[in-house]
Amino acid sequence: MNTDVQWNADYDVVVVGFGGAGGSAARFAADNGAKVLLLDAAPYGHEGGNTRYCAQHIAMGHDFNKLKDYYKALAAPFTISEAVLDAYVKGLTQIPEYLTKYLGVDHPYIASRDKAPGKPLYERPTLAEYPELPGSDTFDFALVHDHNFDAALWKIIRENVKKRSNNIDVWLASRAVKLIQDPASSRIDGVVVSRDGKEYTVHARRGVVLSLGGFENNAEMQQNFLLQPKRTPLGTLYNRGDGIKMAEEVGAKLWHMNTWENHGIMPGYTFYEGENKRGRQIKWNLLTHGSIFVVSDDATRFFNEDEAGRHGHSYSHGAWEVPTAFENAYLVFDQKQFDKFAHEAEQGALKYPSFMDKLVKGESLTDLAEKTKLPAANLQETIDRFNFYIDQKKDFEFNRPVDSMEKFDGKGKVYAIKLAPSMLNTQGGPQRNEYAQILDVNEKPIEHLFGAGELGGVCVNHYQGGGNVAECLIFGKIAGESAAKAEATASVELTNPVGVINDLVSGDAKEDFAVGDNQYLGESEAGLGGKIVVRVTYEDKTIKNVEVVEDHETEGIGEVAVKEIPGRIVQANSIDVDAVSGASATSRALKEAVKSAIAKAEK
Repeated sequence: MNTDVQWNADYDVVVVGFGGAGGSAARFAADNGAKVLLLDAAPYGHEGGNTRYCAQHIAMGHDFNKLKDYYKALAAPFTISEAVLDAYVKGLTQIPEYLTKYLGVDHPYIASRDKAPGKPLYERPTLAEYPELPGSDTFDFALVHDHNFDAALWKIIRENVKKRSNNIDVWLASRAVKLIQDPASSRIDGVVVSRDGKEYTVHARRGVVLSLGGFENNAEMQQNFLLQPKRTPLGTLYNRGDGIKMAEEVGAKLWHMNTWENHGIMPGYTFYEGENKRGRQIKWNLLTHGSIFVVSDDATRFFNEDEAGRHGHSYSHGAWEVPTAFENAYLVFDQKQFDKFAHEAEQGALKYPSFMDKLVKGESLTDLAEKTKLPAANLQETIDRFNFYIDQKKDFEFNRPVDSMEKFDGKGKVYAIKLAPSMLNTQGGPQRNEYAQILDVNEKPIEHLFGAGELGGVCVNHYQGGGNVAECLIFGKIAGESAAKAEATASVELTNPVGVINDLVSGDAKEDFAVGDNQYLGESEAGLGGKIVVRVTYEDKTIKNVEVVEDHETEGIGEVAVKEIPGRIVQANSIDVDAVSGASATSRALKEAVKSAIAKAEK
């Protein structure tokens, strides 16, 4: 036992990272009798990791043997631990029962059976992302209800943690910086936590679960492990590779470090947002149909813009690969295409509200090339080839469907908008076994150290959508149970002990917002960030004013809805207004909150 550490808190299990995996691990550790501390670096309202931002599609399958063949084929030509794969695939076949038994979902939506949302999954000839691989016909998706991209699964996981507040303490805005390892046995005894400018040493009698996600927001790790410059993150801004650093320091073996996933407005790219800004995932027909294409630094095209990219991967000579990360990539289009965008803007239907503001306008092709620093001769040649392929009814370079292409007219203004290479998540991290134990460099379990989620995930090559969320549930449960059942060390004497803290409970506590005459408070939990509270001024059946007094919505598009929806409601004197494009969950939550306030007024 470490005898030279001054401990500030003592728990059975410490879970580091409050996303889908960490929330699941904490819940199942508590259900198995452990007193748990759950940590997350994100502040209140921004916890949730990538589980909060994903589509909420959960991978599953109906036939263990065929599904295992499919996942082996996805990994090929690489291999994966047979025991780990068995644990994962077994879990995939049990997802509907898991949702019902552990998450209280009475009727899980199964994509092959029910009318699931989005581009209807049930209408697809196959649900597998790689239908050409053996065993793909058994793959399926489950959802917790008939909507997606609304954080519904995440909210259920979060609520299950909150319900167990007697056994789970939650520290938010609290960053784990170091594992505490016994020098003699190499056992993990606890973790150092940075909170409010101070460092606290937290003892873990039975173990520490690392579920911090990957290194999407760590440029150095991207360069070292992926040979990529810094890419724009599409998920959480708090996955900074902390789990990898801590695991390396205690001798963990790393695996799958060059495996990562992508998305965006098209394979591998999103709109440029600037440093430390989250990117957008947008499916928008006008970006891929018409007199429009994407060019790289040398003003040439480099993929099929209309391709249904397999999580950001584009087809290249028999393989599916993430397109190269170019620093000066642009979406280029002519006046005809601009007029289509302008029409959508007039209708309030732009899927990316900043689109028109970010455009670079060229009075001529030469002018545009000068403003974007693209080679003018190459840009002209790219347009000429694009038009030639339309005449030939064949895109000889990238096989883009010609019916998605329109000729550049060569007259008038030319436009561009800067793109940035994007990133959903990384898969690499400390290797774990089928019991979620993290292994050392000799592939022996490090005592009292466990892992779950995207940090050291099972994906080694091609990724199947929904797989990470399923892994959070499957290995979150395994890690929580394994940690709770580990042999405990003795409790420790505390120095300057930390009192009971639960930032989740205190953050969710209803605040007393002041109201005046004819003012009423309403709230909703339907937003991506959890609780939204509005103050509505309502008199003579008229909505005079709507103020958002509390929200924790996503930076960027969610904030746009918070700003715009209240005004639309007041102007229409109704909650029956159009949602902000791309922010349907936030828009719906705001309208629901206003409705609840009006209901109070009309009692």
